[in-house]
Amino acid sequence: MYQFHIAQNLKRLRTFYSYRQQDVSDELNISRQAYSNYERGTRLPDLETVTKLAQFYHIPLDRLVYAKDPAGVIAESSPYGHTALTPVGSTIRMNGPDAKMFLTFKQLPESVQKEVREFIKFKKDQQEKS
Repeated sequence: MYQFHIAQNLKRLRTFYSYRQQDVSDELNISRQAYSNYERGTRLPDLETVTKLAQFYHIPLDRLVYAKDPAGVIAESSPYGHTALTPVGSTIRMNGPDAKMFLTFKQLPESVQKEVREFIKFKKDQQEKS
């Protein structure tokens, strides 16, 4: 029998795309509280809402509901099938492996994210010096 993983997947995908719960609920025309209940697993969305969520996140419906790792779905997607919105409103295109790496990064604690950013800056400075 299949197990539902929709609650965990919704939170992971929302985090990956850097959306707030309010952003997603506005897009779906539902309350933020209803969406929060979906992520916490205290309530399952109806079929129409699940379909809208799958379309919103560009993920197959069955993978949204049953997959244990939506990052795997992201990694299997078409090249440059993902974009990230920058603070200034432009977009950066990403391929599946880049998107999966970013999802993994966003799941790290903030203190570890800070260390990763510092390491990237260090490596960039090091490369510019050589």
